[in-house]
Amino acid sequence: MEPRFEFGKNWRAFLTTITDSSILEAENGLRKLFPNQELENSTFLDVGCGSGLSMLAAIRLGAREVQGIDVDAHSIVAAEQLLAGQNARVFQKSILDASPGNIGTFDIVYSWGALHHTGAMWQALERTCNLVRPGGLLAVALYRKTPLCPLWTFEKRVYAEAPRVLQTIIRGAYKAVFLAGVLCKGKSPMGYIRDYRSARGMSWHHDVHDWLGGYPYQSATVEQVKLRLANHGFKLVRIFETPARAGGLFGSHCDEFVAQFRP
Repeated sequence: MEPRFEFGKNWRAFLTTITDSSILEAENGLRKLFPNQELENSTFLDVGCGSGLSMLAAIRLGAREVQGIDVDAHSIVAAEQLLAGQNARVFQKSILDASPGNIGTFDIVYSWGALHHTGAMWQALERTCNLVRPGGLLAVALYRKTPLCPLWTFEKRVYAEAPRVLQTIIRGAYKAVFLAGVLCKGKSPMGYIRDYRSARGMSWHHDVHDWLGGYPYQSATVEQVKLRLANHGFKLVRIFETPARAGGLFGSHCDEFVAQFRP
């Protein structure tokens, strides 16, 4: 059986660190993708909802109906805890098993950094596309392919299977090298960690764990994603490209795509 990183446990640990600032960062991430009030009065689905933070941000930005799915039971627990009292629902389901028949279709379908961890990224993208209503919007973020992706695939598999003590050693080594690079640029490592902001509001320490352990792992070029979206009847509305630094030496970053379904 293929190893699988326990993303949900990382999300549950992250939940204890969420602050108003984290929520505002998540809202800003959605505003960047949907700058024209598209979220107002919309039906919104988060594929791979993790902690539920993006769902909470969507509610705060005016979404009328908010749902989330995630394959990891710990993620569902985390999201339910964060969204308690909110008009939102979460379900434990793999996107590979999702269809309009069993989950419906939505004005906005959002999946940030999740589809490339399914082990079947292109099938997952197709399934996600199928959940968008005609005229609706799809927002996906996928890891950019780099020359070092095969190396990172190997590392992630080892990390995902490693005992906790070995994971701690690997994390410590990665952090030391990364922060040494920050220092070489004349910046403060402590300042970098303090001011770190991810698109999902996650802290740097949780993000490092997520990156190092994120297996299964796949990546794609911008052109590959554009072609797949076009083949599924989507017209690209906006794109945010994030090239990997140092050829992917410290990992890749997600390119973000927003496209409208025009069947």
